[in-house]
Amino acid sequence: MGYARSHGIRALCFDIDGTFYPKRQMLLRLFASSVLHLPFALKYNAMRQRLREETGVSEGDTYDLDSFRKKEAAIVYPGRSVEYFIAKEDRVFRRSWDKLFRSIKPYPGVREALEAAHAEGFMIAALSDFPLGSKLEALGIADLVDYAVSAEDYGSLKPSARPFRRLLEDIGVSAGEALYTGDSRSKDIDGARNAGMHTALIAPRGSVYNRADIIFSSWEEFRKVVL
Repeated sequence: MGYARSHGIRALCFDIDGTFYPKRQMLLRLFASSVLHLPFALKYNAMRQRLREETGVSEGDTYDLDSFRKKEAAIVYPGRSVEYFIAKEDRVFRRSWDKLFRSIKPYPGVREALEAAHAEGFMIAALSDFPLGSKLEALGIADLVDYAVSAEDYGSLKPSARPFRRLLEDIGVSAGEALYTGDSRSKDIDGARNAGMHTALIAPRGSVYNRADIIFSSWEEFRKVVL
């Protein structure tokens, strides 16, 4: 019996970037989409880091996408409208991301692991820090994900507890019935653990992190250990 059955897990929840596919693929695409708008890209990245540091693992003071966008805009472009910020973000990043992500290649065994999980009756959810766009479609797993959302939609970035707890509310399971899998120790493992979830870290073989319940290095290993 795998970890999920032995611990009463009903929902398998996943990060996307760096978890379903190598993070370097995302970084290369982000660089390609921002190189012509470097000043904005630097401000944007600094803003997201500031928001993470201000909130930490707490709930934070923004509660939905609209309030989150207003806070982003106030940091990047103080004195300008939130509409100005959103239009700039859309022009620099979001319009190009879907095209750039069409060439993403998932880790070997991702689809097979999700198919096996579905066959065993587990709910599958995805919670990403970044906009979803068409990434799940590009990875060829959209049909296997029952629920997908961006942390931004809940008004916070990981490792804030808010997106993890809101995700649990939306899919209707308790924290103790959910396993969250990600590649970031601080954003994914610490955030999900703080919300009371079980955690699994995808990391190079031999990695150690005692706050994660499971560490695996391949999706074949995930199937063996979790399912």
